[in-house]
Amino acid sequence: MDKKLCLSKIKALSIHFCISLLIFLILLFFILFQWYPPPFFSTDGGWQGIRLIAFVDLILGPTLTFVIFNPGKARKLLIMDLSVIGLCQVLALAWGIWAVHNERPYFAVFADGAFYTLPFYQVKETGLNKTDIAKFDSGNTPIKIYVDIPADKAKYFALLTKAVKTKPFEFMGDLYRPFDHDNVKRAARYSINMPAYLKGESAVWGRRYRDFASSIQDTSNILFFSLHGRYGKYIVAFDRKALAFRKVLDIPPPSIDEIVWGKQKAKKLHQLNKQRHHQQIAH
Repeated sequence: MDKKLCLSKIKALSIHFCISLLIFLILLFFILFQWYPPPFFSTDGGWQGIRLIAFVDLILGPTLTFVIFNPGKARKLLIMDLSVIGLCQVLALAWGIWAVHNERPYFAVFADGAFYTLPFYQVKETGLNKTDIAKFDSGNTPIKIYVDIPADKAKYFALLTKAVKTKPFEFMGDLYRPFDHDNVKRAARYSINMPAYLKGESAVWGRRYRDFASSIQDTSNILFFSLHGRYGKYIVAFDRKALAFRKVLDIPPPSIDEIVWGKQKAKKLHQLNKQRHHQQIAH
């Protein structure tokens, strides 16, 4: 490749890249603040979405331009080549936008002691239509939902059996309620006692908790819940006064037994159940 042709290709690539960069920055705004807002960016695919869009928009299109562009071609052929490149990029970018938008966290469902994020493509599995969803929509996603699980033990175990046979609690749209102040009070019993939980655990976990606690003035309104995100399990800090998620702590959450009974009692109950299981096998 001679120097003149190489410079022409680099110029064409640069122009294409600048246009693509502008499009990417617009999409980046939607990914960061609309589709994967904090604190769910890292837990539910924000980075994966950015990488996908960046590859399609900033790498694929400009690279094709560099490979195919040749100013020595006839004008009609050059226009046709650039049109094909543009069409390929538009189609690939449209698919990328659809995939990222479709997989964004749409519901944050509190069910049986923990938050579960549901991507947009799974909303149909809840059995809700647009009118039903509008009753919970506060204008921001993910929409906070409370699953009204019965306190009566018989009813609870009947529902649990149904959940095992059909679909988990977080998909039971008929039990959805707004995550308002009244339901926050009901959910508060599942809030994690962080100092007690972190006692004897990893020093790194403790430092992450202390860093968050020192970053806010008042922790009295903060509840800590288990969060089952798309890419792992975490602890999420929730402001019960503002009804808003504050931060996701990269700390594995305790089991539901530890949350309800405390670490020591949960451990004793686990050992007792284990002994009973061995005794049943022995008999």
